Amino acid sequence: MEKSTSCGVLVLDATGQLLLCHASDSRYWDIPKGGRDAREQGAQTAVREAFEECGLRLSPAQLREIGLFRYRKEKDLWLFAVLVRHFEAKSCVCSSFYTDRHGRQRPEMDGFRWVAFEQLSRFCAPSLVTVLTQALSLAAIHGQLLYEVGPVDAVPGSRNLSGIDPAQGRVPPTVRE
Repeated sequence: MEKSTSCGVLVLDATGQLLLCHASDSRYWDIPKGGRDAREQGAQTAVREAFEECGLRLSPAQLREIGLFRYRKEKDLWLFAVLVRHFEAKSCVCSSFYTDRHGRQRPEMDGFRWVAFEQLSRFCAPSLVTVLTQALSLAAIHGQLLYEVGPVDAVPGSRNLSGIDPAQGRVPPTVRE
């Protein structure tokens, strides 16, 4: 069986916290991530997933590639990172839905929160905790982004943004509901 690759983005704020999304029907919190479409580069997938799962408006040029990590037996994790100006996590909106076992449409993510690096094991699945705490240094990534790049604006968007492909680098206009 061929391994799949999931592309994800570590959304960090200036205070040293990581944005997590609660996966519906799961006890775990996660980072925005998902499978790559055949036509996408890794950074494009990470941007699309951040938009679909959190409503974040990013461009591939704003991301710093972190690397490819062994994640699970059947899946690797290709990570990117971005430092953003702090915003209220509850303003995130998931626009990606699935059909649950009862036939109901549910958002992939149903909660959002900022978490300090040392608290990740309380929220995330062991496989993600291993990558985030043993395979890389979130503190070093945070420090590098803070010193070299600085924070970008990534305020979550509206639920009603249709036909927008943020992975292509176009930033949608603000839509008021």
